[in-house]
Amino acid sequence: MRHQLLLLLVSAGAVACTTMGPTPATTGFTARPMPRAGVDVQAGLVPGHNLSSSVLESPDGNSIKQLSAALQHDELIGLPGLVLGARVFGNEGDTPLEPVIGYRRTLEGGVASLGGFFYGTRASHEENGASYSARRFGGELAGDIRILKNRWIEPHVFGGLNVHHLSASGTYCTNPDQQWAEDCAEPPDPPKPVATSSVSGTYPAAHVGAAVEVMRYRDSWFHGGRLAFTAAGGTMPHVESSLQTDDEAYYAFGLTFSAGFGTGEQAD
Repeated sequence: MRHQLLLLLVSAGAVACTTMGPTPATTGFTARPMPRAGVDVQAGLVPGHNLSSSVLESPDGNSIKQLSAALQHDELIGLPGLVLGARVFGNEGDTPLEPVIGYRRTLEGGVASLGGFFYGTRASHEENGASYSARRFGGELAGDIRILKNRWIEPHVFGGLNVHHLSASGTYCTNPDQQWAEDCAEPPDPPKPVATSSVSGTYPAAHVGAAVEVMRYRDSWFHGGRLAFTAAGGTMPHVESSLQTDDEAYYAFGLTFSAGFGTGEQAD
């Protein structure tokens, strides 16, 4: 499947590379509602890819740094299951802020949970002679299954499907034949050829994972913690000689830790 996709970023040849345009394959938000009103704070790595990888001969996925928070307060909002959140992801100043809104619901007496999330943001960055600007928005459908219920520690498995639309434009330096991206030269080296492109497309990704929750059912302001390992795969744009070719598949991994804080009484 072909898309007029944009890509302009920087990457290096064999040794070094400029990494730009972080694009997570999942929100990292769990489909499991909080036990009581409060906020979940999460930090770690989520699977995805960088746009800069798309202008290389062999693109691949990346583990992307992410910090997020999700607020759930059914009584205050008046809509049980609604969650409002935000996240920042990326490295060294190339860290878009992205709002997230979702809905989560527990099924089968708490054994299974379903959640849906929508998000979108704009991003731009310039580094080492390369630059990009991008807009993206998308949605995610996620599920979670509790393997065993325990007051102190319980295992879970989870998975989901994410689809996002991306449009971007930018500039980057290339090798002499202008086929693939390279890091821009620094004086006194002679300048390298520069390419520009712009693209848009829709890209799916799927993820699965396993998690361990601890101390979730205590009547305390601490709502428990969650350690989650995620594996994801999807499609990403590929650009050759400033033109998009067929989409490329990628895979990547993530590891996150979440902690919940809020009211100290169990919901009725």
